[in-house]
Amino acid sequence: MADSPHFVLKDTRQTVDYTAVNRGGTPKTSPPRPERKTHADQLLKSLEQAEKKATVRQSTEPAREGLQFIPMVFDQSSVFALEIEQLENTSPGTRIVSAKERDGKKNFLVAVPNSEVSKFADKFRDYRDKQTTKKQTPLNEKLASSIAEIDAAELEDYWTDASETLPPSDKALWWEVWLNTEIADKDVAAWFREMAGKQKITVSSQQVDFPDRTVILGYASFDQWRSLPGLLNFLAELRKANIVAGEFTSLPPSGQAEFINDLIGRTTVASPNEGRICILDTGVNRGHPLLEQSLTTEDTQTWEAVWGASDHDGHGTEMAGVCLYGLLRDSLYGDEEVELKHRLESVKILPPQGSNDAPDYGPITVGAMALAEIVSPNNNRVYCMAITAPGDDQWRPTLWSASIDQAASGSNDGVRRLIAISTGNIREDTGKSYPHENYVSSIEDPSQSWNALTVGAYTELAWVQEPGLEGYSPIARPGTLSPGSRTSMCWGESSWPYKPDVVFEGGNYAADASGFITNADDLELLTTRSEASSDALLGTTRDTSAATANAAHMAATLQSEYPAFWPETIRGLIVHSAEWTPQMIEEFPTSERRNRVRVYGMGVPNLQRARRSARGIATMVIEDSLQPFKYGSSKNESHEMHLHDLPLPREVLEELGSTQIKMRVTLSYFIEPNPPRRGYVAQYQYASHGLRFSVRRPEESPKRMTQRLSRALWPVGEDGKKHSPGTVSDDRSWELKETVATRGSIHSDYWSGTAAQLASSNLIAVYPVTGWWRYRRDQSVVERQARYSLIVTISTNDAKVDLVSMISNEIDNRIQAKTVIETATDL
Repeated sequence: MADSPHFVLKDTRQTVDYTAVNRGGTPKTSPPRPERKTHADQLLKSLEQAEKKATVRQSTEPAREGLQFIPMVFDQSSVFALEIEQLENTSPGTRIVSAKERDGKKNFLVAVPNSEVSKFADKFRDYRDKQTTKKQTPLNEKLASSIAEIDAAELEDYWTDASETLPPSDKALWWEVWLNTEIADKDVAAWFREMAGKQKITVSSQQVDFPDRTVILGYASFDQWRSLPGLLNFLAELRKANIVAGEFTSLPPSGQAEFINDLIGRTTVASPNEGRICILDTGVNRGHPLLEQSLTTEDTQTWEAVWGASDHDGHGTEMAGVCLYGLLRDSLYGDEEVELKHRLESVKILPPQGSNDAPDYGPITVGAMALAEIVSPNNNRVYCMAITAPGDDQWRPTLWSASIDQAASGSNDGVRRLIAISTGNIREDTGKSYPHENYVSSIEDPSQSWNALTVGAYTELAWVQEPGLEGYSPIARPGTLSPGSRTSMCWGESSWPYKPDVVFEGGNYAADASGFITNADDLELLTTRSEASSDALLGTTRDTSAATANAAHMAATLQSEYPAFWPETIRGLIVHSAEWTPQMIEEFPTSERRNRVRVYGMGVPNLQRARRSARGIATMVIEDSLQPFKYGSSKNESHEMHLHDLPLPREVLEELGSTQIKMRVTLSYFIEPNPPRRGYVAQYQYASHGLRFSVRRPEESPKRMTQRLSRALWPVGEDGKKHSPGTVSDDRSWELKETVATRGSIHSDYWSGTAAQLASSNLIAVYPVTGWWRYRRDQSVVERQARYSLIVTISTNDAKVDLVSMISNEIDNRIQAKTVIETATDL
């Protein structure tokens, strides 16, 4: 059977009540609590001293002018996690401002209203002197024993940057000023701009708004912030703004003009109604003969008019060639007709000289997207950005990465966006300590974004025959990491998503016997070159820029194939189609699969698998939405779970018995970010919500499956309480397993087994896990809908098994059965 479109499934869902099941292991013995009298007296003393110290600061520091609360630092116990809810519920108005961790020690910056400090003292005295009636335990024991120490907060405590080292107090630099808007009865941004102006502090004209934070960049010294009257009334955090370092290399020309003319003669460009790739870079020179028919003057824009829209560096034009043609070398040296399925857009976001002033890359990136959408509001598009900034943030959300997450989620304007961004490159001595240097070099800002498709680079290029490079050998062997690509291997045990999500071809480097390293045209990707930098029209590109352009090309191709698919689905198909090369698996075998994902994501995507189903490989796509949480008068709870019944022909699969089958499942959704660094507990999570999938286990009934996942469906025993009916074991061997596969907002895993096992794997549940939506007191926020794309592929190497026909027949049978039922009902 010829290849065919994927199956887009409808009406597969059953909605059931959902209450999370505690999946913890054997309860651990609780460590002993501190000796309460000594500990209580210590807390009372430190609270009193903190209040006195803050009072003195109030009269001497302009930043504290008008303050109606005392900023205090609560150090968390090294044994017990801070009891956040008890802390905030101790008195009206007490709130967590920010949180940070240094050397394993967590501390929380807490705003305590002036009039409410005494209530904390009362709690600590009760802890020392009283105990509960029923359990005979000290009152407020959990709260008190979770606090190691209390101190008055200094302005330095508002510093939440990943770097522990605060810049010199008199050094002027760009800062991210995170302002608290949840308690304000005024326009905080306008107030801040007015006060900064009076202090001669330069502030950016841009700002980024999050649910209860507004972020504005300001150029000042730390001493100037200390002198800004009333700043602490609204300040939540101070972070250093990351500056983008331009790493754009002029590459030698390659190829001849006659090849270009021949390709143009064989090429049909996409119509203006087709989708686009919007390149956010140094601009694109649309006069290039391979680009001009796919990039109009109106679609070539710039963030600042004085910059001009042309490519001042060459990097953007190099990206454009790969974005439009993919592997341009194949098109140039072939003789087949080329039909382009998408067009290009360009918004220049980097100035011709220096850097943006202010370096507002969050709002600049989002604003550049808006420019493209204003010109062509009704076109599908993929955003492609291979600009990153070095810094110490690693996995931590930044203003830039959170802005990208917010734009992708559509939380501000209802428009979901597909954004491909690079991991960033190793900037010095690329390949010198390969691959160790790649393992310890963290991906760069903003590629830690949850919702973006983060792209790293691998390579299959290993043949060097250029004159002058005799004796040189490729550094990376085929199928492994490109020498310039960064990873998230150095993130340790962070719970952040593994990055990159996938890897694409990014080229290789070569070294001679002495260890001297060079780049070579033979080890790079052929692309269009900016005539501004050379008379040549063809050049090469490499590293994660080339990989990201390849990813955008694939995404735009899929959008052309399935124009109605959501951005979440296109991202999901790319990740779903990815596989690790044998070399990647050899490098990181099953016992090290966690590191494999940290370096390569889910591997190398396959365009053909992502586009079409074909006989022995059948892909099903479900786009749906659920309501994760429900609003309650005192406590918000989990709400619902979806159960999807896949059209798997059970009887046919059982007859196939031991035939080997592979099942892959990918769940893709976008979260709404909440990036303030103020906590390590649920109500202060970065993600608005989380979703998970679970597949029915062999020998597990539908009822037992739903009871395994949702406590709401447990039977009630004679004692009037709900009890777990127990679970059925899963004898399928998932490759990544839940602990590795459920990071971030895209989850993908697979198992291989028999057709008989697959026969009872027809049910897939999608259920929620917690996020900050749940902890809001606004019903319209708590009860928001969460979109998701569920992608399932079953495949076999048995040429006699036609999975596509089997599923197609099952779908037809279900439609006929439904028609019979509806007809009988009407009669």
